[in-house]
Amino acid sequence: MCHSSDIVADDDNDRYDTFLLDRQTRHLQRVSVDSWGNDHRFHSDIGIPYDNGHLVVFGSNAKLDPVIPWEYYDLGISNVFLRDLQEGTTTLIGLNHLGESERLGTRFSAALYDRTEAVLTSGANLLGEDTNGALMEDVYIRNWRTGAIELISGSPSGEQSNCYTDNGTLVSENGRYVVFSSCASNLTDDNPLGARNLFLRDRWLGTTRRLTRHWAGGEFITPPYFYLDSGAGRIIGERYVPFSAIGGELVPGGNPIQFHTYLLDIQTGEVELISRSWTSPPSAVDGWRPSMSADGRYLAFPSRSPDITADPGPTPAVYLKDRFTDEIVNVSAGLPGSSSDLSIVNISADGSTLAFTWRYDASAPQPYAGRTLIYTVSIHGTPLEPPTPEPVPSTSWTGRFAALMALLLGAWIALRRRRQAT
Repeated sequence: MCHSSDIVADDDNDRYDTFLLDRQTRHLQRVSVDSWGNDHRFHSDIGIPYDNGHLVVFGSNAKLDPVIPWEYYDLGISNVFLRDLQEGTTTLIGLNHLGESERLGTRFSAALYDRTEAVLTSGANLLGEDTNGALMEDVYIRNWRTGAIELISGSPSGEQSNCYTDNGTLVSENGRYVVFSSCASNLTDDNPLGARNLFLRDRWLGTTRRLTRHWAGGEFITPPYFYLDSGAGRIIGERYVPFSAIGGELVPGGNPIQFHTYLLDIQTGEVELISRSWTSPPSAVDGWRPSMSADGRYLAFPSRSPDITADPGPTPAVYLKDRFTDEIVNVSAGLPGSSSDLSIVNISADGSTLAFTWRYDASAPQPYAGRTLIYTVSIHGTPLEPPTPEPVPSTSWTGRFAALMALLLGAWIALRRRRQAT
């Protein structure tokens, strides 16, 4: 997602747009247009592409599909769309059980392309009459091919939740497990106080259970505030849930006033604090929005804390932890100082690449001052090496090497031809 008008040609809507970059070919294109290629003067959000890059599910406030019947508000209505880059079509997939758009709109958390499913949240009841109020969003999964809709954040009897469900949703790769944050008391029989917790929906068994508790047992004295990063997060191996939270009662000695990064084991219920200082206690300042590789080895998170490593660099910074060796490196150490904005991080499923945003402060040299760029880092394996970030879009070192070899090969072929001609 980017507000700049110089990413692609003819971007003159002065709004955030959704873009897709092919890191092998370096081809970059705008996704947030309608089926006729027109942009709209409404903001669009990040997208999640299919592995082959031909499909992208993304969020937008724009009226990108004519099936939306009403006039938009000044700021538009958030909805979920599917862009088919081969066919050049943009289709609204945030629909209710009647195949109609909802006036309250929809937002998305994840896309399960092999199952043609999208994880949606909406203040409207996508299955019928709303019973919990427009401001209380629920989580649904909709199959955009069949139109089937499943309520995820529902009671055992299939009723909507009786409290807010928000701040992201994580789903396992096979679509079985969905983790979400809610203060509802009717999802399970063990949250009588209606405290905000993480809940796990097992779609195969049709059951929901509470995941988070006070580290010493019993109820939270001060319930945590949870945040699940839907764009970069995933349930790892149907077992691990990376998340961030404000709350001092998830682990012993927790920090009650700062966001911290945690890892929850679904099987054991144990919660591990990731954003620790190098001497082991919780870091002095926040860490949040973690992303984890599919094998559970690498976990990345941004933090403003100066005590994550023994040799602190400028903060805020982006850190990468190798859970197999317990090593942590500051992968943004080679970049000029950032503003107070914390980065958004995303590790590729295979653990080979870390991408992160970097907001340059006003004192940075031009043309970087005040800009937010996206960088990628190649993860080299054990032991972890402090890598040199590669700006995106740009040609990676592999691309530059390939280009150099192509030039050398071309020169060699041309030289042989000249020799043969003489």
